[in-house]
Amino acid sequence: MTKAASKKPGARAARQTTGAIRKRPAVKRATLGPIGELEDFIPYKLSVVANRVSQAIGRLFETRFNIQVPEWRIMMALYAYDHLVFNEVVDQTSMDKARVSRAQRRLVDLALITTVNDPTDGRKVILSLTAKGEKMCADILPYAAEREAWYLAALDDQEHHQLDVILDKLMKRSQEA
Repeated sequence: MTKAASKKPGARAARQTTGAIRKRPAVKRATLGPIGELEDFIPYKLSVVANRVSQAIGRLFETRFNIQVPEWRIMMALYAYDHLVFNEVVDQTSMDKARVSRAQRRLVDLALITTVNDPTDGRKVILSLTAKGEKMCADILPYAAEREAWYLAALDDQEHHQLDVILDKLMKRSQEA
């Protein structure tokens, strides 16, 4: 083994003291089966795919609409639910409060959303889309649907249905964690 190969990150084999290479033993888990390779670990694959999809969509939003993925997520949540309290936005988007706060400020600066104090609880802030924000969401949706269709074209109809069912189950389970 060369010096460079021994330091390569993500190497799939472990080097023994004799210099021979042996495959790392698979870890058995009751519900996942053998993990063995990082690329076979479901949470890893889900994370990588989610990041790649998000980055591809993010490039589109940044170049065409001058917004970033966190801002898009907030806008789509507001488009779907009309208006939300700040903490509901955090929950719906699964982003941390600091990221939501930064994106919220930028969206207000761009006149895409408004914020008002909750009349029943002055500590809460309610976020809503402006008319300009609603129009941008309507303009974005065909591009987002086109990108989604491109990804889903890799699946047949049955696989698409299975993916929907599986993601719904995983989404529900993730809310239990």
